[in-house]
Amino acid sequence: MSSLRLTLTALLALVLQLTVIDRMAVFGVRPDLTVLIVVMLGLRGGALTGTLVGFFLGLVQDLLTPATLGMSMLAKTIVGHISGRLSSSLVLPALPLYAPLFAVAVLTHDFIYLLAYTRLEPGRFLRIFLTQSLPTALYTAVVGVVLLFLATLLGGSALGQRREVGGGH
Repeated sequence: MSSLRLTLTALLALVLQLTVIDRMAVFGVRPDLTVLIVVMLGLRGGALTGTLVGFFLGLVQDLLTPATLGMSMLAKTIVGHISGRLSSSLVLPALPLYAPLFAVAVLTHDFIYLLAYTRLEPGRFLRIFLTQSLPTALYTAVVGVVLLFLATLLGGSALGQRREVGGGH
C-alpha cells in the first residue's frame, strides 16, 4: 500500500470517527473506527505500518483532547505494532474469525488508555472498562467484519496475507 493511500485511509478513518460514527451510536455505544483501521492496516502492511498509523492517528486524537495527551498515541501505537507483528503469521480462513481479533484490539487499546485516564483508580477503571470498553469492542468487531466483507466484495484481499518476500514454497 502506497504512503499516499495509507495516509488517506488513516485520515478518512479519523474524519469518519469524528463525524459519522456518532450517528451510529446504539444505546450510547459507538464503534472505534480508528482502532479498527490501525489493526487492519497493521495486518495488511506489517509492524512498521501498524506502528506508524497507530502513532499518527493517536497523535491527532490526542491533540483534539489535550487532557489525555499521549494516551491515545501510546495505546494505538502498541495496538498497531502488535497487529503488524501478527500479520506475518496470522491467516484466518473466514471473515467472522477476525471479530475476536478486532474486539481484543479495542480492549487492549482501552486498557492502556484507561490506566492513565482513571489515574489507576481500580473501581473507576473497572466501571468504565465494563460499561464502555466491552460494548465498544463488540460493536467494533461487528463493524470490522462488515467492512472486511464489503472490501472482499469489492475485490480486496484478506488481511494478513502479505506477499512473499523472496522465493517461498
